[in-house]
Amino acid sequence: MESALPTPGLSKAEGQATVEAQNWKLLKYFNFYRLAIAIAASAIAVFIGKYSPFGEVHPGLFLSSSVVYAIISLTAVFAIHWRKPDYESQATLLSFSDITLLTIVMHASGGLASGLGLMLVVAIAGTSLMLGKRLTIFYASLATIAVLLEHSWSWLTGASGAENEMMQGFPQVGLFGIGLYATAFFGYLLATRLRATEELAQRRGVDVANLTQLNELVIQRMQSGVVICDPQGSIRLINQSALKYLGIHNEADKKSSLNEISPDLAIQLFQWLGNNAVNRGRKVFTSPVGYTLLPRFVSLGDKNAVKLIFLEDMAILKQQAQQLKMAALARLTASIAHEIRNPLGALTNAAQLLGETMDTDNAEEKRLVKIIEEQSKRMNVIVQNVTQLSRRDRINPVQLELDSWLEDFLRQYSETVSVPRDAFVADDIHDIKVCVDPDQLYQVISNLCQNALRHSPPFTGTPLIKFQGGRDGEDRPLVDVIDWGAGVNPDIADNIFDPFFTTTPKGTGLGLYIARELCEGNGASLNYYPGEGGVGSRFRVTFVRAEDCAELGTL
Repeated sequence: MESALPTPGLSKAEGQATVEAQNWKLLKYFNFYRLAIAIAASAIAVFIGKYSPFGEVHPGLFLSSSVVYAIISLTAVFAIHWRKPDYESQATLLSFSDITLLTIVMHASGGLASGLGLMLVVAIAGTSLMLGKRLTIFYASLATIAVLLEHSWSWLTGASGAENEMMQGFPQVGLFGIGLYATAFFGYLLATRLRATEELAQRRGVDVANLTQLNELVIQRMQSGVVICDPQGSIRLINQSALKYLGIHNEADKKSSLNEISPDLAIQLFQWLGNNAVNRGRKVFTSPVGYTLLPRFVSLGDKNAVKLIFLEDMAILKQQAQQLKMAALARLTASIAHEIRNPLGALTNAAQLLGETMDTDNAEEKRLVKIIEEQSKRMNVIVQNVTQLSRRDRINPVQLELDSWLEDFLRQYSETVSVPRDAFVADDIHDIKVCVDPDQLYQVISNLCQNALRHSPPFTGTPLIKFQGGRDGEDRPLVDVIDWGAGVNPDIADNIFDPFFTTTPKGTGLGLYIARELCEGNGASLNYYPGEGGVGSRFRVTFVRAEDCAELGTL
């Protein structure tokens, strides 16, 4: 049997199941037609008797064949419902019963002259739709032979005068046989076209479904928040980023009104929908869970169509802009530092040679040479600090357990600066996970510790630096580096992060500047706060959430 191919885009088993279901449905509907004409013929034979041309020649044969046909059709209803035996067996047997019993009914009603041969044409048409090419031709041939036998029956049984009547009816029988073959051919051709059309429609449906699924997957994985709602503010679709930004955790809230989830965003949407051009500008707002967001509105169609809202995290936007700026600045400063380092090295070597050849009794010359050497060393430190900025845009963020990382850092750092480990204490650092580049974090914390130790008294057993963990109002992890030294003069507190700003003669003024730039490159922030009671300083590093580490790594 030939049937529709499995649908592309579906598995082989799913495609076969779809084709099988369609075949059974076609067989069931055609059996309803078969049952209807069988019951109608049986009713005419039982309740009406002779009703030209039905059963006009052989009433008893017409009655018995109609009843048998009705019984077979009724039995087929249950067999098709239970699908036993298989489809091809049932279709083949029922097609055979159609040709056999309809030929007998036609014979009992006067042969082709009764007009009931048209039911054979319908039976062959149904066979061409349900069975393959070979079986369709076979049953068309069988029906033609059956009609020839029916037409020649009187002559075969030896009836008087049947020969002349038979010869006169052969042209009609021949044309009817041609009609049966034509019906089989065109029916099979139509069935093939229908299967091809249905296959194409299914393929297009699968393509559309796959494209819809792909679009949904892309939208769900977007870094920007996406919200689709109607002009009344009812949410139709919302992606994962928007769920996180707006603090939606329950399935029921996904279909809530925008006004219930974020009133600030709803107000901006309605202002944008209004005719007041002054109120249609985008404004930054803070979500209920602390994200600072910038919305962008797009209308999909006319004013009554759904509205598309993009939500951008301002922290990520600022970080992207900062990284672009610093990438260009890093390339510039690296090239400048490279150009300075070569003549600086020549000056240092010349000063050393000059010191070796000058008169040892000339104190003024010694002082000048010493000035050259010291300032050359200072310039070399500045060049080294500047080259560190070239690494600021190359980050490798990972999730860190802050307590274990800090313990390793303090062990290494205390050995490096020859300060006892007891000079450092940590509080509330446990269970804090951050997203940051470990190497750049080491440089930031070491710079802060270096500044704190420079302005703190010598270690006498009392801790000099304290690391205090916690979380800010937006639930982002943070750590405070606290010292009890001289602190920062309030008059210069706003300038301590400026490049080349320093309060010590030997300082470069780049330590805090580089530390802040490295923090911003990791999506973090570095801020200064006065110590409690005006004593000491507090530098706060606020990190990216550990769960947002994947987004930071894509920037």
